[in-house]
Amino acid sequence: MDLRYETEHVILRDSAESFLAERYDYRTVQKIAASEAGWNQEIWAEFATLGWLGLPFALEDGGSGGGAVELAILMEAFGKHLVIEPYLATVVLGGGLIAGLGSQAERRTLLPAVIEGNCRLAFAHEDGGAPTQAQRRTDGYALQGAKKLVLGGAMADTLLVSASLSDGKQDKIAIFVVPKGTRGLTLRSYRMVDGNRAANVDLTDVMVPRSAHLGSNEDAASAVETVLHRAIAALSADAVGAIAAMVAATVEYAKTRVQFGQPIANFQALAHRLVDIKVKEEEARAAGLFATLSLDGPPDIRARAVSGAKAKIGRCARVVHQEAMQLHGAIGTTDELALGGYAKRLIAYEILFGSTREHLRRYGAIIADPQVAAKGLLMDRNQ
Repeated sequence: MDLRYETEHVILRDSAESFLAERYDYRTVQKIAASEAGWNQEIWAEFATLGWLGLPFALEDGGSGGGAVELAILMEAFGKHLVIEPYLATVVLGGGLIAGLGSQAERRTLLPAVIEGNCRLAFAHEDGGAPTQAQRRTDGYALQGAKKLVLGGAMADTLLVSASLSDGKQDKIAIFVVPKGTRGLTLRSYRMVDGNRAANVDLTDVMVPRSAHLGSNEDAASAVETVLHRAIAALSADAVGAIAAMVAATVEYAKTRVQFGQPIANFQALAHRLVDIKVKEEEARAAGLFATLSLDGPPDIRARAVSGAKAKIGRCARVVHQEAMQLHGAIGTTDELALGGYAKRLIAYEILFGSTREHLRRYGAIIADPQVAAKGLLMDRNQ
């Protein structure tokens, strides 16, 4: 299997790095994070102009036809530059659900506004108590329940809400398109540790029409699992970008920080620690690439790769941000350097979509199945 980037991948990586290096420095991140909105509309519009908001969507839906590799390249650049616009929430989670579950008519109705930068989405999935219920009414559905940790919920125009819906024989998972401002819908937004925004959502007799039921006759459980796996792989690429930035900054600092008449990088014990975190960066990158390349495989292979990556990168992230902080000393904990921003980014990564410990448990359970363990690690994408 040839794992080298193709020409279009290199162009995407270089253009993303160039744009973000020019427009998205650490002071910009701090300014956006401290703002009331928590995102920058002008930069979001430029994301649309660059084609990034349509990157993973099919050509027939108005997108660029990119796949998991292209998305990972962009997300790694976002991690390196601490981008906090709601790309994961809108494009990967929300847009991914619409692309995977929606009918052709629903995709043509909902995705163009996302691709053009005129609509932001949020996926309200994790229940904040009892499971959210959808009950049929003569003119639509009534939603009742609560959701927590809705990424991008604070700046979303539209929520995609998962709920349990009975078809008379058994309950199934259904997704409903709920515009912000719908009566009975209440959002309580908050800032996360890394500066990103999330919200808790209450749904009290929220009435939506029949047309709000995305992919009306399907059980959405499989589509939800798929989009969550894709989101974890994308977030893992983001974490790899943050890890790489921390390692580069720490190595550079060690070359210029003088102690006892020479740069601290000259001390063998510290040089070994620098090598150790570079090794962790490469381990994380390999795990993230493995997850990315497994996304189009069978569900069990995909789940194995994604949970394995989440556990491995979570462990690598912990080592890197702790070592980077120690090697910088007290200045590394201040807002003067971006180092603290990367550390917070990686702390958030460790807990989102399941903790490092939880994914290690899942991975162990998956590979305990002899049939899964006997399968090859990757399908050959060239076959």
